[in-house]
Amino acid sequence: MLYPLAWSLALTLLAPPASAHPATLAPDARAVSSSAKAGLAWPANEPSGDIQQFTTTGKVQWFYTFGPAGFASALEFVPMLGSAGQAADWDATIAGTIASLHVTHAMGFSEPDQAAGANLSPAAAAALWQQHIQPLAQQGIVLGSPAPSSAPAGLTWLQQWFALCSGCTVDFVAMHWTGTSATAFIEDVTEFHDVLQKPIWVTEWACEDDNGGDGCSPENVASFMSATQQFMDTTDFVERYAWSGVFGLGFVTDDSIVDANGNINALGEQYIGA
Repeated sequence: MLYPLAWSLALTLLAPPASAHPATLAPDARAVSSSAKAGLAWPANEPSGDIQQFTTTGKVQWFYTFGPAGFASALEFVPMLGSAGQAADWDATIAGTIASLHVTHAMGFSEPDQAAGANLSPAAAAALWQQHIQPLAQQGIVLGSPAPSSAPAGLTWLQQWFALCSGCTVDFVAMHWTGTSATAFIEDVTEFHDVLQKPIWVTEWACEDDNGGDGCSPENVASFMSATQQFMDTTDFVERYAWSGVFGLGFVTDDSIVDANGNINALGEQYIGA
């Protein structure tokens, strides 16, 4: 799949809504090596030992489980308060997880703008963040924003959340993306960065054709992954990313990077640079 070489887009974008004490949006120029960017969105119910097959090249450096529970691995674990329903477990375990797994980063809320996701209003998510996630900043934990979907309302939701999250420390912006066009992916990731002026973590992305067409055939998925991963590996403001199809989000699909037996497949080998 061909895509434009010009990845810096001239976009006229609105700033986040004003607030008396909004979450800080000062630019962050931390440099991150491309070798540290790739990660895994690892379903919590999958065997932890299977993750080791993704470590052979050294390209994959971190993982998360859509929740507060992790496990010991050669990879860095990043806990997530994925939804309001995980808050009690988060409060009961996060201190021990930070200590035992040497946690340095944490994230909040998976697709809060979607009914099938965390399903939170910006105001509700801000209140939960202030109570459960913001205290980690005092421990030096690097904090990532809620990760909205790539629906048109996703960026708007995040702008509203920033305006409402008084005194919140946000070190990077997390986002999800699905579609068929590498060009559209690059434009949207760039827009999130240009609007919010924060480093970007794409914590789920995949080729998905919502129209039921053949836009995500195995060949197209491989081309889409190649184009988008190359963009992120060579773009300074993208700090980390994680392909969403480790297990096809619960079942094997053309986006999966393992086969039906849980073994890394050709797409998975492409992802880790094998």
